[in-house]
Amino acid sequence: MSILSTARINASTIQNQAFANLYNLINTRSNVPDPTDLSGARKFVHVRLPRRGRNFPGFPFIVIDRIRPVKGISTVSLTKSFMSFDSTITVYSQDKDSDSDANQNGAEQNNLITDNIIKTLNNATNQKDLINNGMSGMEYNIDTDVEDFEGRTVFTSEFDIRFERSLTQTT
Repeated sequence: MSILSTARINASTIQNQAFANLYNLINTRSNVPDPTDLSGARKFVHVRLPRRGRNFPGFPFIVIDRIRPVKGISTVSLTKSFMSFDSTITVYSQDKDSDSDANQNGAEQNNLITDNIIKTLNNATNQKDLINNGMSGMEYNIDTDVEDFEGRTVFTSEFDIRFERSLTQTT
C-alpha cells in the first residue's frame, strides 16, 4: 500500500488522504520512537497485522487501521459536506524480552509507546496541522488489554479515534 504525503483532504482523496495524514503523524519517529530501534531502520508502524514468519520485524509494533469516513449534512450548494473520520490505532508489545535485570518489559514498552501517541495527538502544533488538512474535532478513547498470542503474553492499547464535523469538498 502506497502512503500519500500529508496534505489537505479533497473530494478525490477522502479515504486515502485522511489515512495518510494520521499514518504519517504516528510514523514520524520523533513523535513516536520505537523503543527497540532508535535508528528507525526497523518496520514499526503497519497498515495491517504483520505476518509472523521470516520477515516479521518483531514486537513492539503499531497497526493503524484504514479510515472509516462518515458523511454528514451537505451545504446548500451541495459541493461540501460535514465529514467525520474514524480510525483505530493499536499498539502491540510482548513479554518476551527482558531488561538487564531479567524483568519482563512488554507492559512498560506498551505504556511508553501509548504515552508517546497520546503526546503526539495532544500536541497543539500537530492538532493545528490536522485541522488545516481537514481533520478537526479530534476525540479518542483508549482500551488496554492483555492477550495470549501463540503462548506469549501480548499487551495491547487500542485508540478509537474520531475526527468530527470537518467541512470537506465532496464534489
